[in-house]
Amino acid sequence: MTEQRHAHQGNPEFHLHGPDNDQSRSKVVRMTRNIVLVLLLLMLFGLGKTLFTRWSYGDVLAARAEKNVMLHVLVTSPTMASKTPNAGKLVLPGTMLGINEAQIYSRVNGYVKQWFKDIGDTAKKGETLAILDIPEVSKQVEEASANFELAKTVYQRWTRLRAEDAVSQQELDEKTGIYRQIEAILKRLRDQLSFGTIVAPFDGTVTRRNINVGDLVNSGNTGTAQTLFSMARTDKLHVYVYVPQDRAAQVRVGQDVELFENSAPDKPYKGRIARTAGAIDTNTRTLQVDIEVPNPNNKLMPGTYIEAALKIDVSKSLLLPTNTLIFGAGGPYVAAVVDGKVVKNKVTLGIDYGTMVEVRSGVTENDQIILNPPDSVAAGQPVVIETPAAPAAKRGS
Repeated sequence: MTEQRHAHQGNPEFHLHGPDNDQSRSKVVRMTRNIVLVLLLLMLFGLGKTLFTRWSYGDVLAARAEKNVMLHVLVTSPTMASKTPNAGKLVLPGTMLGINEAQIYSRVNGYVKQWFKDIGDTAKKGETLAILDIPEVSKQVEEASANFELAKTVYQRWTRLRAEDAVSQQELDEKTGIYRQIEAILKRLRDQLSFGTIVAPFDGTVTRRNINVGDLVNSGNTGTAQTLFSMARTDKLHVYVYVPQDRAAQVRVGQDVELFENSAPDKPYKGRIARTAGAIDTNTRTLQVDIEVPNPNNKLMPGTYIEAALKIDVSKSLLLPTNTLIFGAGGPYVAAVVDGKVVKNKVTLGIDYGTMVEVRSGVTENDQIILNPPDSVAAGQPVVIETPAAPAAKRGS
């Protein structure tokens, strides 16, 4: 403690009494009051400025708030399908098939003795594909041949005896019947033996071989029987497509059809509608259509997946982008802009072309339809139509 503080008994100078000490304390109080007053004035000035700014810009802020709440949209109008490329085509999937195809089975049980045609080989009608060994039938043929020779000898002897009137006509008829019966049995067994030679049913290409030498094969195409060969005639192919019921009336026999492979979408093949089922399938509500495709150079192969483009009449159809559709419990609908407000229209859809879809009812060519409408859009909601910015011009153009 300094001597001064010691003299004042440890109290600050302004706590002391006396004229000089009272003057010092008043000075401190006055300074504090001035500082507080200045701070209050600054706060009042700031508050006043803020209130004045809000008051003066109240209309601007209200307009901005209303603008931020307003829904801004881009719109488009339906286009005529006749003005859209590829809209007049109904594209349907299908699989190429040979004009004739057959699964070849054995008609008798036996073992594969030899086969002559492999996959990819061509064969003429009646040409041998394979030979089967049929031991049971072979033995029966030998037995029947012996019986036939005996019956033939007896028949010839009794014919001579009847000519000499040594036997009755009834006895000759009995021997004749036995002879004819044994002859029929021999013919049947020889026919069965001939079934051991597997032949091509038509001119074509072997597309599958399922046998090897020594394999046991069974007759028929049921149970444990297996396909020996598969053949197809490939100089002409055909494909079945199934046209929806609402387009079936536009399909005509003789119409030209374009067919596309996924590997070569820019190189169509030409086909022609050869025939139709003439009736709608009640299970699928479609019309089966048979399209024939010439294939002289065998460029197309059976089993190829293709897409067939059928020409249809779309002169009165309207198209909309698929991103204009809203799907709800009541079906698909679109949001149109009428007098600055949203109007929801239920629509009936037709053919889906990918990015575009046919709309058969619910819109007109002059409607303004909202693009990418939010699910929360409500009927009567005010909207602002935005104009998309023009693309920037490239340098040097």
